[in-house]
Amino acid sequence: MKIAFHGQRGSYAEAAAAWMYANEDIATVPCPSTQAVVDAVLDGSCQYGVIRVESSDWGANYEVMNLLRATRVYYVRDIRFHERYNLAGQQGTHPENIKRIYAHPAILYLTSNYMSRLASVEISARYDSAEYLADLLRRGDKHEGTVCGDFAAGIFGLRVLQPGIENSTESMTRFISLSAQKESPPPEVADVSTAMLFELKHRPGALMEALAAFKDQQINITSVVARPTRASKWDYATYVEVAGRYDDERLRVALADLREHTTYLQLLGSFNSIEPRVPGS
Repeated sequence: MKIAFHGQRGSYAEAAAAWMYANEDIATVPCPSTQAVVDAVLDGSCQYGVIRVESSDWGANYEVMNLLRATRVYYVRDIRFHERYNLAGQQGTHPENIKRIYAHPAILYLTSNYMSRLASVEISARYDSAEYLADLLRRGDKHEGTVCGDFAAGIFGLRVLQPGIENSTESMTRFISLSAQKESPPPEVADVSTAMLFELKHRPGALMEALAAFKDQQINITSVVARPTRASKWDYATYVEVAGRYDDERLRVALADLREHTTYLQLLGSFNSIEPRVPGS
């Protein structure tokens, strides 16, 4: 089974794919963009696609919301964990030996507080994570280091010299697995959520009336996000997650009621959360 993910080999998106499908025989496929992940799912070259959808620090990934509105893919699983970044280098080296650090600009930003204290270390941005990690390992220079996650360090055989150098140690990132078909989690899974997108009719109280459809059925709303649509200026799409499966009777009634208050309704599917594997286990 092939699973596309957005990012380079060793990225946390690949780790999320491996953890979500830990009991399956999988091959992960790196993709340069979220659009490429969705395309791989829709053209059938990959059965699932894993993308980053939300951060506790930065909120929802609006690029993903735009893609969801423009396509027909479905949520099937999600996973949430803290992305830990480490100073890493060759086996047998030590932090005080490091004179040069190479890392992706986004990772350097996430570890900027630590980097600012390394006055005597040369820091260089590299965009192709997998390529520079492989080059670093091949050169074997114990004065060179990088910044990477636990998963990447394990894949490339690097030694973690200083763990947990990210600016925030409390942040959480959420990844979603997408499919071209709706799937319902196994019946024995109790904690299931359903996601949807809708656009409201232009009238007073439209949002309140729409959300009341879930209140009337005693369905808990766990997330609400509004995002401008690209179809019409000053129109907004509302993204909602609720507790329950899309084929539950109460949710079916709520969705039927919701349609009366919307001009567009897109079901994004039902999904369950997967617990991340502890690094090194």
